[in-house]
Amino acid sequence: MNNDRAGINSKQMGGKNLKLSHGALKELSNFDTKVKTYMSHNKGASWNLIDAPLKDVHGRTLHCYQSDGACSLHLHMYSNNDLGYAPPYSNEASVGVVLSVGNTGNYLDAKKGAAVGTYLSRDGGIKWAQIAEIPLIYDISDHGALLVAAPNTQATTQIRYSWNEGKTWTKLKVSAEPIWVENIISTYESVT
Repeated sequence: MNNDRAGINSKQMGGKNLKLSHGALKELSNFDTKVKTYMSHNKGASWNLIDAPLKDVHGRTLHCYQSDGACSLHLHMYSNNDLGYAPPYSNEASVGVVLSVGNTGNYLDAKKGAAVGTYLSRDGGIKWAQIAEIPLIYDISDHGALLVAAPNTQATTQIRYSWNEGKTWTKLKVSAEPIWVENIISTYESVT
C-alpha cells in the first residue's frame, strides 16, 4: 500500500499530521475486504445491516442470519464496483420497489467470480428476495408493475420481465446470437 491513503486520512482529520503504525496501515490495506452495507429507514437517525432473504431464488434456505456472526445482505454501490454491476435502483413512481446486485455473507464480496446475485425489495429495503443468481441490469416501469432485467456481465439472448413486482419472471428471446446488454430503458404510456 502506498502512503496516499495515509495522506487522505490526514486531510480528512482536519490536516492533523497522523502517524500510522504498521498494524494500522495493514488494517487500511484490508479495508476493501471488510465493506458492509447498512441501511437507514429513519433519515439516518439509525443504521442497520440488511437482513438477508430467508430463501434463494430456487426456494432453498440461505442460513444467513445476523445473529450468526453478522451474516447479512450487502449491495454493490457506485464505489468499489470495478466489475460494472448495476447500482441499486428505484424511482419515485414505483414507491418501495428497489432492485440491486449484491451478496449474502459477512462482507461485500467484490472479487471477480464471487457469488453475486440480484435482489428485489417491494417495501423500500426492509425485506429482500433473490431474483437471480447472477448480476442483472434492470429497469422499473408502470409504477413498479413492470420490471425488466437482463444479464450485464455476460452475453445473452434473452431478457426477463415481470408484471407482478418480481413475484414471477418470464424470459423473452430477443436475439439469435448472444448480445451484451449495457442498459435497459423502458417507457410506459397510459391509455386514456
